[in-house]
Amino acid sequence: MMKALCLIPAALSLACSVAFAQSPAEFTQSGQIKIESLTLNGEPQNFIVGSSDASLRIPISDAFKIGADLGVDAVQLDGQSGGYVFATGVIASPYGKLTIGIPRLVMPQVFDVPSISGSEVLDVIQGRASGELLRFMTYFTEAPTLRGARYDVTLGNLTLAASAQELGTKHRMTYARAATYALGNYSVSIGRSDMDMGFFVASSTKIGLRGKMGRVSGGIVASHQETFRTWQDTTHTFVSLDLTDQITLSGQVFNIITARDRYLAWGVDVAYRHKSGMFVQAGMGQLNPTADRVVNLSLGYEF
Repeated sequence: MMKALCLIPAALSLACSVAFAQSPAEFTQSGQIKIESLTLNGEPQNFIVGSSDASLRIPISDAFKIGADLGVDAVQLDGQSGGYVFATGVIASPYGKLTIGIPRLVMPQVFDVPSISGSEVLDVIQGRASGELLRFMTYFTEAPTLRGARYDVTLGNLTLAASAQELGTKHRMTYARAATYALGNYSVSIGRSDMDMGFFVASSTKIGLRGKMGRVSGGIVASHQETFRTWQDTTHTFVSLDLTDQITLSGQVFNIITARDRYLAWGVDVAYRHKSGMFVQAGMGQLNPTADRVVNLSLGYEF
C-alpha cells in the first residue's frame, strides 16, 4: 500500500509524458523511498518511509501556464501504513503560482531541516515538538482534509508563501505565511502558522538562518509555539560536512524549553550517496537525557 502511494506521482508523470509527448507540456517529478531500521529503547523497528511529487504545466500563453501538482507522504510500520495525498490545480505566471485543492503545507517546506540521526520517522515525531503538528498528523493519524489555497511568488531575492486551508468540516481553519530572503549561499526565513480546530487552538512562529561555505553547510531554526495556556520554545541547530562528493557527515542539536522543563535532543549521521540515486545512511542520537540512545540504519533511493 505504502509503495503504491509513493509511486502515484511517478506513474502520473509517466502517463502524462506519453499522453503529451508531442505537446509543449512540462513535467517534473522527484522523491525518495527509504527503508529504516530504527532501534528505540533497545527494541528494533523497521519502517518504510517515502515522499514524492509530480508537476504538470501546460503553457496557454507566453506568460501563463495551467496544470496540476500531486504529492504523497507515506509511512509503513509492522504491516500498518499511513500517509497523505496532496493534489492541486495550478495557475502559474510571472506574478506567482496559485494552487487550489489540497496544497502542501507551507511551514514544513520553508523550514525544511535535516532529520535527527538521519531518520525521517524521528524527524516527523520530533517536528511535532517544533510546531509541525499538522505534518505529524498527516503521517500518523487520520488528518483532516486540508482543502484550501496556497500562493507563492518570488520577487528578486525575496520568496513569499501563504496558505489558507480548511481543517475538515465546521469551517475550522489553518493559516500559514512565510518569507525567505536569499543572497548567494545564505538565506533567512521567517514564518507563522495558526490552527483552530475548535477544541484545539495552536500557533507557531519560526525564524531560520542557513548557509553554505565550501564543503560545510548548516543553519539554525528557532520557533515559539503556543497551545491553549502553555508555550514552548525550540531551537534546531544543524551542520553538515561533505567529506567527499558522495559522503556527508552531519550533526543536529534540538533544544526544547517549556514552562516546566528543558532538555536537549541530539543526533549524528553519515550518508553515502551514489550517482544512481541509491544511498545508505547510519546514525545515532538521543531524544532526551533520560531516554536510551537511538540507532538508525537506512537504505534508500532518490529519484
